[in-house]
Amino acid sequence: MTKEATQKQSQNQNQTQSQSQTKKTLEKRPCFDELKDAKGKYRPVAQAVGDWLDDTSMDAINHLNEQAENIFYRKGVTFTVYSDAKNIERMIPFDIVPRIISASEWQLIEAGCKQRITALNAFLHDIYHDQAIMKADIVPASYVYASGCYEPWMMGIELDKPIYSHISGIDLIRDEEGRFCVLEDNLRTPSGVSYMLESRTISETLLADLFAHTPVLGISDYPKRLKKCLASSISKYDPQIVILTPGRFNSAYYEHAFLAHEMNVPLVHGYDLVVEDSKVYMQSIRGKVQVDIIYRRIDDPFIDPLAFQSDSILGVSGLMSAYRAGNVVIVNAPGTGVADDKSLYPFVPDMIKFYLNEEPILPNIETYQCRKPDELAYVLDNLDKLVVKETQGSGGYGMLIGPTSSKQEISDYRKRLLENPAGFIAQPTISLSTNPTAVIDGIAPRHIDLRPFILSHGDGSVDIVPGGLTRVAMVEGSLVVNSSQGGGIKDTWVVDDDKLNQPHTSKIHVNKTADRADPSSIENSAVNHASYYNRAQPTEAGFADLDDAPMILLLSTGSYLIWLGRYSERLYYYDSIMKQLINGDIKKSQVQHLIHNLGFSADTSDSLKVMKSQMLNELEQNIIPSVVTSIETNVQEAKGVIGKDTAELYNLIKRLSNAGTYRAATLQLYACNAAMKQEHPTVTCFWQLGRYFEQLERAVLLGEDTSEISLQFKYWINQLPENTRWRELTRLTNQMIRSKQFSDFKMISREFNIILQQGV
Repeated sequence: MTKEATQKQSQNQNQTQSQSQTKKTLEKRPCFDELKDAKGKYRPVAQAVGDWLDDTSMDAINHLNEQAENIFYRKGVTFTVYSDAKNIERMIPFDIVPRIISASEWQLIEAGCKQRITALNAFLHDIYHDQAIMKADIVPASYVYASGCYEPWMMGIELDKPIYSHISGIDLIRDEEGRFCVLEDNLRTPSGVSYMLESRTISETLLADLFAHTPVLGISDYPKRLKKCLASSISKYDPQIVILTPGRFNSAYYEHAFLAHEMNVPLVHGYDLVVEDSKVYMQSIRGKVQVDIIYRRIDDPFIDPLAFQSDSILGVSGLMSAYRAGNVVIVNAPGTGVADDKSLYPFVPDMIKFYLNEEPILPNIETYQCRKPDELAYVLDNLDKLVVKETQGSGGYGMLIGPTSSKQEISDYRKRLLENPAGFIAQPTISLSTNPTAVIDGIAPRHIDLRPFILSHGDGSVDIVPGGLTRVAMVEGSLVVNSSQGGGIKDTWVVDDDKLNQPHTSKIHVNKTADRADPSSIENSAVNHASYYNRAQPTEAGFADLDDAPMILLLSTGSYLIWLGRYSERLYYYDSIMKQLINGDIKKSQVQHLIHNLGFSADTSDSLKVMKSQMLNELEQNIIPSVVTSIETNVQEAKGVIGKDTAELYNLIKRLSNAGTYRAATLQLYACNAAMKQEHPTVTCFWQLGRYFEQLERAVLLGEDTSEISLQFKYWINQLPENTRWRELTRLTNQMIRSKQFSDFKMISREFNIILQQGV
């Protein structure tokens, strides 16, 4: 080994030792235990959970976590990691041990969050109108204008209801003394509420007895509260609401589809919407439907290429013109992000005093603004002790946690800080509170935070469900709880401490296998399954009787359903070909016929054995995996209109295919088809159209008799909406049935594609 290599190895060892020492120093700092007091006894509000932990083996707890993971996998509860080279979807880690908050403590959190969001909404209205707080020099105008989220477009716009952030998430931590503090505000497109609701479903399922005997306040009505909040943003009775998603590759797409499903509102992409005469319409199979409220889950730069980022393909051209005309409400409002800019975070207590004439209920964490020379100097001298964040950062990216960083990491971050001091703030390293968590070595404390979800109604009232998303740093000693950085989630139980002393008739037994429930939980279970047969049905607004309201099926979604039907039939057919090839009951002329007409790459001049081998290899390695991927793609795109149970059945196809068991994946398709036949008739119609169109095309290509298939296809054509362009397909189908000419089939195919492409 050279002298230089020896010195480098020594430096690396010293650096590793230094990191280990700082990590140990951080871990030794006192932190608030959520379940136990200073004497090691379970807090009264957490006694039931504590008893359960003491009475339950580690194997049983690990088994419950495995069951939770399987449920998440089956439902497709995933998130995308943008920093990953493959941009893959991951399962979010879940821990079965709940986080407990007493209802009396929750009252403080609720009051503090309501106060804070009321002041922030007042601030947003002010900076886009009178700018009184800036004129009073309480918030420097330069800070506001320098924010990347400040939108001059919003100046002077008079909203029907002057609320800018209808859906907010305020991240809270508990310091060493157990005091709740605000870590940061999220007012743009806060995510995670679906994880909160799914975590509660896990608790109710896997911890049924413990949950039933604990007075936990409910959160299941959040979707109803959210829909009511959205509707309150406009004076119109029964407005048409949609959720605007950037698409299935977004990290929160599962949540977008989940909320659309729960609220029975359309999930739309930018290409589903069009602006005409300063009004927004969505393109459905029955024609254009005006949209009143857009709950957008895309960021400001992408919502309108004519007003913001010109190369955006996610938004809607002309959307801001409709917004300025007052013909549509965008939730949350454009320009809202300026209020959660981390450089303005230190001024929120001043905003509360200025607008509400009140003292802040929830304190901020001490914050150093690096744009100020004296505070920058302090930060530079203490980088190894502080947490430094980008003012525009999110998701845990771009942070420096000094005590757990290497000397090289600190040095590199120092350079970034000096290049743009105004782009950073710094805070003391606070040892976040901990909660018992199931890890490899058993039950151990892990640091957590809390994100309550706040709904601000158009009349100024504020609504908060009693709970929130508890995020947990799964890595020992880590303070980073973001899912993108390896963090997980827990269910948050707000327990009514006034009901804790009510006697129980029997000891609690947790159902470790979750395959049965005792009689005491049957009533609760029935409530949880009240929507057992409910189908997803986004309906058109403005109808007094919901049963009279037609379902809204977007043209683009209709296209995805048709292709779902087509690819399903292809999987069936390719499976049947494989059986014939494997069993040997197929002639050489038949094989050559298939190769010639269906585009297999095998050479028809080879022997039967070679052709069969080539076809089998192509089916297993390329064709069937591609078909399964296409099925998965179209299911994801149609999630807003197919039932959750149906989507779960399709998720198993992907799972089986990934394991290489294509035969089992094909068999699973039978269950999926049975479920699709029970969906809303309009959904079933388009899916069936795809199935029979695929069969018809294959019969034409192979020169087979099309009579029976044509009649089936015609039946589903006749189910399409009347008095629309779809009816042209009826005439063309009748013509094809009479003539049986390939040219007439091509005319149907061309007309089909023209109609569907109007929605993309």
